[in-house]
Amino acid sequence: MKTRSGLGNFLTTVLLLLIGSLLIYGNLINRDVGDIISSMLVMPWVGAALGAVMILSVLLQWFGGLGGKQKARFIDFDSDDGSVGISTKAIQDFIERVGKEFAAVKQIDSKLVQDKGALDILISVKVVSGNKIPELSQVLQQRIRESVRESLGLEEIRNITIQVSEIVGEPVQSSAEAPVSG
Repeated sequence: MKTRSGLGNFLTTVLLLLIGSLLIYGNLINRDVGDIISSMLVMPWVGAALGAVMILSVLLQWFGGLGGKQKARFIDFDSDDGSVGISTKAIQDFIERVGKEFAAVKQIDSKLVQDKGALDILISVKVVSGNKIPELSQVLQQRIRESVRESLGLEEIRNITIQVSEIVGEPVQSSAEAPVSG
């Protein structure tokens, strides 16, 4: 199981920024460095223009991605017939649907963290007041682990961490605990 990430994009961006900055520095600020670079290029302004275009392309990539749709990340695993990729968004939606099966769970949010081939699932829940949180957490962890394995085929689930972010609703009082009016 592996995650498709933007590491290649990050390295390319850093490399473009480095080369572009070096070209501008060598051609406009420190001519000694510029002379070395210019010997490789025909004219100094060609190198400066090339550096400016590289930096501009990186800036356009950064700012162009701010308002746009974020590229989906996938978790890949091998099946009998090849490789299967499931988007992290689809996995999170699936986990949240499983969590909503529990009446005690008012709201659920999930996050996936992949480390060394294993998947950690972080879950934040709002629990309805009056429920036994340790028991609910244990059953919820077990149900999510089984559902993800059976329905999605993801076997390497290391940890499922549940954080109760809020307890909502009024506590339920039994008749034995009802206040005595006098």
